[in-house]
Amino acid sequence: MDLTTLMMVAVLALMVIFMIRNSRKQKADREALVSKVVKGANVMTTSGIFGTVLSINVEQNEILLETTPGTKLRIHRQAVTSVVEKSAPVVAAKAAGSKTSAAKPATK
Repeated sequence: MDLTTLMMVAVLALMVIFMIRNSRKQKADREALVSKVVKGANVMTTSGIFGTVLSINVEQNEILLETTPGTKLRIHRQAVTSVVEKSAPVVAAKAAGSKTSAAKPATK
């Protein structure tokens, strides 16, 4: 075997190793997400809809999601992309600071 063939085999082996490693990482991430999706969790779907999980039907792979009070959606379990953590409230000072810069008149 010449050096070129050995290099090609080595590169191919590295590609296979990285592909296996990436698939394991994706599987671990998916399992972590599934463990976080429980009744009462705030989630976001693949289409960008935010809501609260009301119930989970494992047999039919469905989640009952409440988006607004009284509005319930039945979605597939894999449509949930992330669990949304509650964030800090928006600071009013930032909003007031942006208004002052927009109020300046344009000069010619």
